[in-house]
Amino acid sequence: MLWVGCSGVMVEYPVRIREKAQSPSSEERVEAIEYINTNIRRFDDIKDVWEDIHRLTQDEDKDIRRRAACALGWAFASVSDKDEAWEDIHRLTQDKDKNVRWNAADALRWAFAYMPDKGEAWEDIHRLTQDEDTDVRGGAADALGDVFASVPGKDEAWEDLHRLTRDKKEYVRRGATVALGWAFPFVPDKDEAWKDLCRLTQDKDSGVRRWAASSLGLAFPFVPDKDRAWEDLHRLTQDRDKNVRNSTACALGEAFVDMPDKDRAWEDLHRLTRDRSKDCLDCSVAFALGQAFVDMPDKDRAWEDIHRLTQDEDKQIRWRAVYALGAAFASVPDKDEAWRDLHRLTQDEDKRVRSSTAEVLGVAFASLPDKDRAWEALHLLTQDEDEAVRSSSAYALRMAVDYMPDKDKAREDLQRLSR
Repeated sequence: MLWVGCSGVMVEYPVRIREKAQSPSSEERVEAIEYINTNIRRFDDIKDVWEDIHRLTQDEDKDIRRRAACALGWAFASVSDKDEAWEDIHRLTQDKDKNVRWNAADALRWAFAYMPDKGEAWEDIHRLTQDEDTDVRGGAADALGDVFASVPGKDEAWEDLHRLTRDKKEYVRRGATVALGWAFPFVPDKDEAWKDLCRLTQDKDSGVRRWAASSLGLAFPFVPDKDRAWEDLHRLTQDRDKNVRNSTACALGEAFVDMPDKDRAWEDLHRLTRDRSKDCLDCSVAFALGQAFVDMPDKDRAWEDIHRLTQDEDKQIRWRAVYALGAAFASVPDKDEAWRDLHRLTQDEDKRVRSSTAEVLGVAFASLPDKDRAWEALHLLTQDEDEAVRSSSAYALRMAVDYMPDKDKAREDLQRLSR
């Protein structure tokens, strides 16, 4: 049986893979669990797959147990016997192999919302935050950020997170910094959490500073001192490490609506669009410009930046600029020029740019000044040589069909694409 779902072609669990999952050969069992991990979201019926995952979590080969822990996290929401699945994860968090425990921590992150006993699941995460292995503690820190809102003991969870932000190992501090951004709205002591976040923006490790910038963008609406938070972001836009500046650009876009000084924040974004180190920085700036555009104090200059980035020689930057253009379209001062940019990008040499432009056309179609040409461009994209472009065009058609000048032809295209 085959059918097309939102994530692609759905498949039945192949007999040959099930046979390999039960094979005496560890190489074949590895091949089976790799196939399961790759396709876990494409299986129409998880029952047979779950039976093999359950067995492989107890495999004698630690590498297979590690991979099975990963599959268990992804499959947990669809498993009918969650008590048994939970027992598997619980056992794996105590495995003698550190890599198995690391993947079990990751499985807890994905499965926590569906756990039959969140109290016991939380105790496992709590224990893993104190693991002797650096990678396991880092994985537990990551998990803590994702589950913090749902843990039954937030005071204890906050103490764990606070401790992890001071871990001597950079990898653990990085995980804790990411977690702090996601957990911040739910932390019982925001003043202390805010002090931690400020300290992390000045960490000696550039990776920690990078994630501190990102977390500051997420936490910005909830921090007790927005002026100080803004000054930290402003400083990070001038960090010596390009990856820190990259994350700070994204954070500015995320937090722009709450900025106490939008003029200075805009000047920072504008400056970053011309950062000489490039290397993906403009990608993040383009995305941030789109996010923040509606609140920009100088939309004319912001629009000029987006317009310039849509013509950049780097396809990565043009790809991000497409999304910025889509997010900003309703507020741009010159919709005719914005439409010309979109039309040009439908013919871009890069397939990912064309695919993204198709999506944006669907979202922005009702506001486009020339719906006839927009429809023609979208019609051509439905016949693109690349499958992803055609798929994005189908999505755009479904979004925009009610605004099409020729609804019958649009529906014909949709029928053709669904075959």
